[in-house]
Amino acid sequence: MADAFSIRRAGAADHEGVTRELAEYFVFLGEEIDAAGLDRDVADWQGAYDGVAGVMLVVVDPAGHVVGTAAVRRLEPGVVELKRMWLRPACRGRGIARRLMDRVLEEARGLGGRMLRLDSERRLEPAIRCIGAMGSRRSRTTTAIRWPKSGWSCGSHRGRSQPWVTRRSTS
Repeated sequence: MADAFSIRRAGAADHEGVTRELAEYFVFLGEEIDAAGLDRDVADWQGAYDGVAGVMLVVVDPAGHVVGTAAVRRLEPGVVELKRMWLRPACRGRGIARRLMDRVLEEARGLGGRMLRLDSERRLEPAIRCIGAMGSRRSRTTTAIRWPKSGWSCGSHRGRSQPWVTRRSTS
């Protein structure tokens, strides 16, 4: 069933769907979009994720509707950040998030990433578990998450805008 959903780079034709899903993401978090601050990438997602400095991915259902997003952007040479990973609740539990994360890592490498950073918070614990289920394990001291097959590794400080502890990719 997950194969019926496609994952691809977002384009101009996806503007309405991406904007809707990002708004749903913030509703889920119970937060307002801070377009001038932390969330300026949401206000201008096409500029922030232009394919050069970053990439916005969309999950599209069999009917052609955008039902999820994930973005990756370059922070500095060799360092990339995962942003705005979201999948509608009705689409969860089908293996789609795992496919989306695989695509995120592929795009991160394409942006020159050797180190991946994430932000997390307690309300996103299901997403952390999903990432953890990808063959990773948590360290007792740093909540490190490792993807042995991909060579990527990161860890977690819980709380909005606290970068995850990162470690260089071996690939």
